[in-house]
Amino acid sequence: MSRAWRLVLPAVLGGLLAGVWIGARCERAADRRMRREGPRPERVLKMLRRQLKLRDDQSDQVRKILEAKGPAFQAIRRDEQTRMAALRAEIDGDIAPLLDDAQKVRQGELRARWEKRAKDASPPDAR
Repeated sequence: MSRAWRLVLPAVLGGLLAGVWIGARCERAADRRMRREGPRPERVLKMLRRQLKLRDDQSDQVRKILEAKGPAFQAIRRDEQTRMAALRAEIDGDIAPLLDDAQKVRQGELRARWEKRAKDASPPDAR
């Protein structure tokens, strides 16, 4: 292999690996944002505009509808989160008698970590 290739190849491979890593982090961040905020009206509108080939007047009307229904959508998300929290508490209560003391401590630590993660991913008005 020539001297130039010995210098260029590691740089190219390093750049490739860095690009893959950065892309994966950005995708995870977008997924977390989507879980936290729900689908943003402008993204939904963009998808509908592309898939349905909406005219400008149609897209304006669709935007108004999406913006009007946004609060109802968020209310459903909050209700769903409340119901899920109640179910998790019920499951924890059913599991607790089966565990020894060390396992109960570990379960408490896990639950606290999971709740912190869920709080970080929840919509801003639900915090």
